[in-house]
Amino acid sequence: MRISTLAFANLNRRKGKAIFLVVGIAIGVGTIVALLSLSHSIQEEIGAQLDRFGANIVIVPQSNSLALDYGGVSLSDVTFDEHQLSNQDVESIRQIAYYKRLSVIAPKILSGVQVGDHRILLAGVDFNNEMKLRPWWHVTGKTPDSDTGVLVGYEVANALSLIQSIQTTSGEGARGNSHHAVEKESEFRIIRNEVSLLGTPHTVAGVLGPTGGPEDRMIFGELRHVQNLVGKPEQLSVIEVSALCKGCPVEEIVTQIRGKLPHAKVSAVQQAVKARAEMVDRLTRFSTVVSVVVLAIGALLIFATMMGSVVERTKEIGVLRAIGFRKKHVIRGLILEVTAISGVGGLLGWGIGLGASWIALPYFSEGGVGRELSPTMLIAALLGALIIGILSSIYPAVRAARLDPSEAVRYI
Repeated sequence: MRISTLAFANLNRRKGKAIFLVVGIAIGVGTIVALLSLSHSIQEEIGAQLDRFGANIVIVPQSNSLALDYGGVSLSDVTFDEHQLSNQDVESIRQIAYYKRLSVIAPKILSGVQVGDHRILLAGVDFNNEMKLRPWWHVTGKTPDSDTGVLVGYEVANALSLIQSIQTTSGEGARGNSHHAVEKESEFRIIRNEVSLLGTPHTVAGVLGPTGGPEDRMIFGELRHVQNLVGKPEQLSVIEVSALCKGCPVEEIVTQIRGKLPHAKVSAVQQAVKARAEMVDRLTRFSTVVSVVVLAIGALLIFATMMGSVVERTKEIGVLRAIGFRKKHVIRGLILEVTAISGVGGLLGWGIGLGASWIALPYFSEGGVGRELSPTMLIAALLGALIIGILSSIYPAVRAARLDPSEAVRYI
């Protein structure tokens, strides 16, 4: 009689316990699969959200400065050996080995200009990349689509009388006094759409809503047009790079950019990198701890069930030993039973965990559910279930194999 036949016959006789073990393993594996799937999706979303926080690599011209002071009197620093950035440097950045890991490259030219009685910072930018780099910008109007179109910061627009505030209210009188209205927020509309920059008329395509940053005090124009307007064709003041993606080696990217631009100062914004890494690490540690606990519970469940099964099957095992079955045959039969149960439980748990993660993810993520069937996750679930099942049943199987055949005499 084949050992496999005995093993499956025993599973058929003890369907209740077999189903109980399958369900227990499936719950354990399903919990782990769901946690790993959720943590992976949340990590991806955190990375994508932090990608939208702006540049985390800043490139400026390399320069040296000499501080001048005498007798406690400080004078303005003298800058020497200053190099300039150019449009060609943007192309050089695109040639680094990790270029595909850069999400946005945003070059800028900055220059102070006089507009009426106000001294204002004019920035030439690539609007397509700039809007990707700063998705929190709220533009009233539209993004400039011509050389002479400009985007004006909120404070500048106020100072130049380009906008007019609109007070919107929300009445709460339906619940209380109908004669009172509560001010909700302050909005504005563009009332003048022309501004002169360095003697050249420009059209105000849009106005930035207040950001609380330097953008409020700036005017933005098309990069090459501003370069020519301020008499600095091909020159750049700063290049901002966003490379904050999942697993991005930011320091290595910085090193590669420095190799391509030896005349520039390349700095990584470590705070953003560390913040993302810390959040991802916390999620990973949490998922790992919970997974270990679930695995331990599953292992104890299998161990307790198998120990109980060995005690119940003392007569059967003793008879098998008495008719010539060796210890290895008994161990192999019990391991085969657990392997079958663990395989079914792992496959069922993978399906349950994946389905649970798809259902639960919308409650934890704003980006929706990415319904992807991962072969790696399936293989890991099956292997994990088999390893836990086999390891947990080794001792009960060995104990069963050590039973003295004479023990069977008491039950015959």
